[in-house]
Amino acid sequence: MSPQHYPTPITTLGIKSAAFFTFSDLCAIDPPINFIAGFRAPSPPINELALTLLRKAGYHPSDAAIVAGDPELVTSLVELWLSTSSTAVALAAFDTLWALLEIDQTSTLENGEHAGDASGGQGLMWRRVFNDRDVYGRLFSFCSLADNGPSGLSSREKTVAQGRLMSFLVKAGQHRWDFVSSSHIPEVEAKYKSKSLLHFAACEMVDKSDVLMHMTQLNFFRDLLELEAPNLTSRTVVQSASTFSSPALDFLISHKIHDTLLECYVDESKLDPADLSFLCGPVMAYVAQYAELYPNHLLQSPQTLLARILSRIEASLLISSSQWAHGPVPSGQLNVLSSLPRVLLLDASRRGVDPVFALPTNPPNHEVFNALGKIFHGPPKHAVSDSMDLNTSGQTATDWNKEAAAARVLYLMYQNHRPTLWDDVVAAADVLAMKDISIAAISFMQAIVTANWQPLSAEITSTAQGISRYPLPSEEELGRLSPATQGVLPPSGAWVAISPPALTSLLPFLFKPPRSYSEFVAGGAADPQSAVWKVATARYEVLVALYRSILRIEERGSDLEDIVRTLKKRVDDGPLGPGAQTITQVETTMSRFGAKKGRKLPGSEFTWDGTDANGEADTAPTPLFPKYTIPRPRPLSTREQTQVDLYRTLRERFHDGPYYSILGVSAGAAGYTGNSKTNFDPFNGMQSYSGKYQKKKRLVPKVQGRPYVMKFFPRELWTTIQPNYKPDGFMDGYLPQSLQASAKRGFEEEDEDEEASKRRRENGEDGEDEGEGGNILDEDEDEAGEEELVDDDFEDDDDDMGGDYNAEQYFDGGDDEYGDDGFGDGGGGGGDEDTY
Repeated sequence: MSPQHYPTPITTLGIKSAAFFTFSDLCAIDPPINFIAGFRAPSPPINELALTLLRKAGYHPSDAAIVAGDPELVTSLVELWLSTSSTAVALAAFDTLWALLEIDQTSTLENGEHAGDASGGQGLMWRRVFNDRDVYGRLFSFCSLADNGPSGLSSREKTVAQGRLMSFLVKAGQHRWDFVSSSHIPEVEAKYKSKSLLHFAACEMVDKSDVLMHMTQLNFFRDLLELEAPNLTSRTVVQSASTFSSPALDFLISHKIHDTLLECYVDESKLDPADLSFLCGPVMAYVAQYAELYPNHLLQSPQTLLARILSRIEASLLISSSQWAHGPVPSGQLNVLSSLPRVLLLDASRRGVDPVFALPTNPPNHEVFNALGKIFHGPPKHAVSDSMDLNTSGQTATDWNKEAAAARVLYLMYQNHRPTLWDDVVAAADVLAMKDISIAAISFMQAIVTANWQPLSAEITSTAQGISRYPLPSEEELGRLSPATQGVLPPSGAWVAISPPALTSLLPFLFKPPRSYSEFVAGGAADPQSAVWKVATARYEVLVALYRSILRIEERGSDLEDIVRTLKKRVDDGPLGPGAQTITQVETTMSRFGAKKGRKLPGSEFTWDGTDANGEADTAPTPLFPKYTIPRPRPLSTREQTQVDLYRTLRERFHDGPYYSILGVSAGAAGYTGNSKTNFDPFNGMQSYSGKYQKKKRLVPKVQGRPYVMKFFPRELWTTIQPNYKPDGFMDGYLPQSLQASAKRGFEEEDEDEEASKRRRENGEDGEDEGEGGNILDEDEDEAGEEELVDDDFEDDDDDMGGDYNAEQYFDGGDDEYGDDGFGDGGGGGGDEDTY
């Protein structure tokens, strides 16, 4: 396929090559690069290449000024950003546009900043985007549903452009609020019934019947609240109506957007019932953002509105215990509750509205623990250079110190309301099966240990006129609410951990060894989310935080020093506890699961070889196919090899001898009646045809077919040595006991023996039969034996079969597979068997 149809390889090469050039180098290329043609090409790879090359101008203000001097180029860039259907191209276009604006930004005295040096931007790119009629008009026409102009975009494509424009306004408003909120070209703005680009996006652009775009716009309003939000500080340079507000909040209030959203929150009937499930979440997120970033502005609201907000939250929390345990829970309301000013929550408890006390700790719920931890932790510490404490600027409803003191009061009141608080928290933190709840409970511990609290000093509780809408109790009044047995109120979160009732539950939980994989299901095999490791790490962070907090306590008694030493030892042990226990845990983990598919369980970070003398944890992931050197024994020496060969030869001779056998299941004679039964292997005992040619283990000595002088053996062994022996015959001159005692023995009458030998020689019988392998029976016994020949191959079989077919003997039972030398006639040999 030609590069014309598939340009990705060429464009990728161009993008990588552009890393070595500056924008000035690219402008010096002859013929010059046609950026506009690259933007208008109907190929995303070519668009990305052109954007990458233009992005080079975002590193120097002079290069950005060159781009700003080309209005057609900037117009094409804006058109590509708003109209492309490729998400990757849209992101690249936005990054390019923002890089040009950011490098060309000028400092403004309104923002309390000083003008930059000579190398700073001149603001040419900002003026090109907001003051050029073509560029500024594209921002309206490409996003307006009522304009069917030359853009040629469908309604769906225009809604996508609307979302991109709202993201741009939030980011641009952080740097130059005056540009996004002011009127630049009244003719263009009047065409779309708006006063500015921000007013167009907030009030005229979005169709509220499109629920998805309505949700996007609500999130846009929430993001606007973050712009220059005061929180609990006051800026030295004020652009808003008051120190409690911001230009963004003033804009939302002036266009009735803020009041409408608050009314929709307290009264859900204001929303369309069909869209309620979709819009309720963004509305609550907006209210939570407003309450957290503008606490004093909220506290200045009418008392009726605040009461409706608290009642709305309290009503949503009145659910059953089973619903708290299994859900669904009011997550949005918990977010709003944890964002409200703490002085407001404290004042609500005096009025009989207690949404905080309605939160249960049993059954445990991770969202409840997160909300309580955020409330009791206190306000975050801010370090802003151009801000001052609200307490120094005049009378305020709340400030950082009041919020810190109110957080301490709320915790003590909640502890008094729920005496089993720490027992419930510790029990929830120790349940590995519910990882989210366990980690949330541990996060609650850390929020208390590191709490930003302030004591109720006279300076905090007093007001300028002695009258406050949200008063705080004195330390004496709070003392009556103490849950401690001695009535001593902990002044900080660290003192909470080392004071009753947390002393008897929290500290033992932190001091005890962490849970190991051996206590988990299948030794950690059923822990795909690494709950053991995450819980151990979270608990270790609480230990470290508690240790550092206690070290900051100036006056420490002997009891506290003991706790500090124990904490120091536990902190030195690391997240997984003492080293001995850690090694045991790793051994258990590796033996059960650690080597499976090359995976490494979290927490198994201590190496086996112990090469790290400092005991540092090896947290590097185990590769899928790790390098492993197989241990090999050293080669045998010549002497050792000779000894092994001699031993194996001697062992084979023993095994092949006629008297070597193995014991069967039974040591009695009855145990040897069936060789296949005695030697049956329940795992590999299923016989196959190939087993006919395998060397079988001998259960009894194989003595048949060898010459024996029977008279030297006891009579009890005659049937074993010579199976065809019949008790009623003669053998070596011996007569059966049933014969007469006067019978003659062969060795007593030598004359008769000589005559018998003479007769045999005359009859030609004294030949090879008289040799070593000849018949050892007398003539009469020989004749008797010839008359009753017995096939010993079927002698045992007849006894076993009982006259019927025996399937076990299908392969001959292995009775007679070997000759005198221990090898069968069928070939194949016996082989060397090391185990008998």
